[in-house]
Amino acid sequence: MKEMNENNIIKRYELAVQRYADFGVDAGEAVKKFAAVPISLHCWQGDDCRGFEGDDGYSGGVITGNFPGWARNGEELRADIAKVLSLCPGAKKIALHTIYAEPKVKKERSELTAGDFSDWVKFANEQSAGLDYNGTYYGHKMNDGTLSLSSPDKKKREFWVKVAKSSRRIAYEFGRATGKKCINNTWIADGFKDTVADKRYYRDILRESLDEIFAEKYDKKVMADTLEGKLFGIGTESFVVGSYDFYLAYCVKNNVGYCFDSGHYHPTEDVSDKFSAVYWALDDIFLHLSRGVRWDSDHVVIGGDELNNVMRAVKRTGLLESGRLQIGLDFFDASINRICAWTTGLRSASRTLLAALLEPAPLLFKAEKEGDLTKRLALNEEFKALDADAVFDYICLKTGVPCSFDWFASAIEYTDNVINKR
Repeated sequence: MKEMNENNIIKRYELAVQRYADFGVDAGEAVKKFAAVPISLHCWQGDDCRGFEGDDGYSGGVITGNFPGWARNGEELRADIAKVLSLCPGAKKIALHTIYAEPKVKKERSELTAGDFSDWVKFANEQSAGLDYNGTYYGHKMNDGTLSLSSPDKKKREFWVKVAKSSRRIAYEFGRATGKKCINNTWIADGFKDTVADKRYYRDILRESLDEIFAEKYDKKVMADTLEGKLFGIGTESFVVGSYDFYLAYCVKNNVGYCFDSGHYHPTEDVSDKFSAVYWALDDIFLHLSRGVRWDSDHVVIGGDELNNVMRAVKRTGLLESGRLQIGLDFFDASINRICAWTTGLRSASRTLLAALLEPAPLLFKAEKEGDLTKRLALNEEFKALDADAVFDYICLKTGVPCSFDWFASAIEYTDNVINKR
């Protein structure tokens, strides 16, 4: 495709600015707010969740598809991430899992320290990015079937408690080393495929594990914990120990953050409705953006009603400007070019975030409070025609990032020159 003309981008932006001003929106202020809201890019899209543990660990990959050129080590994975970051505007963070540690000598997950991620810390600082962290509680000999923190086996459970404690220390050091708040997100695969008679038994064990894990307090300005639940999983269709109901109750009672994964709910649930219901009770909220197709299938995030509604909800609720909500991506697809999958998802999330920040929501609030529901509906439809993409392209232009579809040729060139030679 022919590259976009710089003058046309500027003219289109100026027209959009005026149109937004007609609705009382200062587009320049929205651009400043956009630059201050980071989106966390998940490293596992680049290697299909294989990690670096080797044959003794979780190294098989769990993604459908076999597109060539997955990253085989930290150096390749960081190079791929750097390429994606160069194609996307806005503030960034990079999300890691335990299995992406690079210790100089082989270590158990429970013995890892922040020093085993030193190359990642250096890379994040070079990219002016923060780091987020996720303990890896699956794919290991110490799993009790699917169970980790809820295992009745004391020895196995204690191993995973040690992993969780080390994860918190690592995340805290990430926050200190980057100067950007690190989210330590905990998701466990614990559950059962078939009917469970005593569900309370496993949840009581998990609660006791969490109490021990969170006993040590950290500065929440440096590191915040979040718990991520799930409706069901493959192999845990009948019972998930760490359900969202369980975690929400635990988080509110114990002042722990809460993670909403947009792919972890029933397909008919409205995830956007949840933020206004719980925002007042939580200090920290983590939004994992994924796209489920009939189940939690982690498809690449794309624009549309679901993503629009979620971004508008966190903006309208006041969470974006409060600093209490962090946004991260969580999808993986090896059936297509991984660089393009990453970039498509990150640009889609960023574009939709910007559109939410630009939305003239006060006009909707006013019409609603005045009881003029006809005007509210009409305004909602009118706002859909506002040109947020013109503002997005302008941001790309001013920050040296490819505008519109211009990024695609660069991604394919990188694929030809780097990935296809692996």
